[in-house]
Amino acid sequence: MTSSRLDILLYCHDGRGIGHASRSIAIGMALRRLHPNLKVLFVSGTPHTQELRGNAPLDWIKLPGYETVVKDGKSKGINGKSNFSDQQLGELRATMLKQVLSLYQPRLVVADHSPLGKHKELLPALKASSLNDIRWVLGVRGVVGNVRQVQAPLATEVYNRYYHSLVWYGDSQVLGPQHCQKLAAIFDTRPFETGYVSRMAELEACAPAPGIKANVYAGTLAIPWFGESSKQLLKVVGEVLSQIDSSYGQWLLYLPKEYINDKTNSYISNINKLINCNIHPFGPSYHEALACSRVALIYGGYNSITDVLHAKVPTVVLERGMQDDEQQQHLYKLSRFTHDFLTSVSENDLQTDKLYSLLIQQLQRSQDQHSPSFQINLNGANNAANHLAGLL
Repeated sequence: MTSSRLDILLYCHDGRGIGHASRSIAIGMALRRLHPNLKVLFVSGTPHTQELRGNAPLDWIKLPGYETVVKDGKSKGINGKSNFSDQQLGELRATMLKQVLSLYQPRLVVADHSPLGKHKELLPALKASSLNDIRWVLGVRGVVGNVRQVQAPLATEVYNRYYHSLVWYGDSQVLGPQHCQKLAAIFDTRPFETGYVSRMAELEACAPAPGIKANVYAGTLAIPWFGESSKQLLKVVGEVLSQIDSSYGQWLLYLPKEYINDKTNSYISNINKLINCNIHPFGPSYHEALACSRVALIYGGYNSITDVLHAKVPTVVLERGMQDDEQQQHLYKLSRFTHDFLTSVSENDLQTDKLYSLLIQQLQRSQDQHSPSFQINLNGANNAANHLAGLL
């Protein structure tokens, strides 16, 4: 008789970007592809699951979502779209997660980034899980950064009390051994190294591209969420694209629908007037366009980085001015390893002439017909899926 229990529940918190959700969804996609008989669910408050999973047979449970704003590089919780406060959402979601585990009784739960969950929302579920024989796995991105929710004494205590094992979504050939060593010291356990988790690779595995596509776009520009400097970025982008020769091709700018509003309309209107630029909401077409682009302009989050590495598109990366220095550490390592295939600039230092120079440099690099010679392990979704299946 087939067990009625869920096999694997993938959890990630939400707030600003889509990096944590993208990584967890990619692993869920790989689980459903490589181990089709397993029962797998994804749970999060992110509103972007449908777009992120594409056509993959991965189902999900939607929690009411958190919302945050960024000021002076520090994020702060605000009322969610349900109009509950940040604190109320934490309490409600904690109860919901406990109920989800009680109902589905997963054999394995994979939590992304923090063993406590956002606002400690996993604690009630963790305390009740021993009654249901549930095993917990923590997954951590390549560069942890200065994240107190991961490194606080309570996080270590909770991990040691409830968690079974640790997975690291990085590549030590690129990042060096210190990140695994740091995690091992924090949690007193040796992490399993998967390599980078690429959702774009999983999307292509679900729907392979028909043949080899030639570059047809000048570039793709992706802004997954707005911060303090994003309006300045839109202004600079409009000025730069107006100066770049249209013979390079079209530029496609991808923005979240919710940020196309009165505060940004004047900047977006100026970009829309350019004959060589089109604006689109995030969706499946982004990855198709990226694969057919000469260059890319992205922010330096884990998800965006793995996209351009998989697509092998020369890229200008914008470093967000956050107090967590994860992006700066990560890009320093990657830029050296990729021989400036990725070149970066702080969003706080962005000027029209600087961005123009960087994009032209990468456009010229893209005219080299040879594929980049760097080797980075982007099989993290496959490796994580097989490892998790083996823990059941």
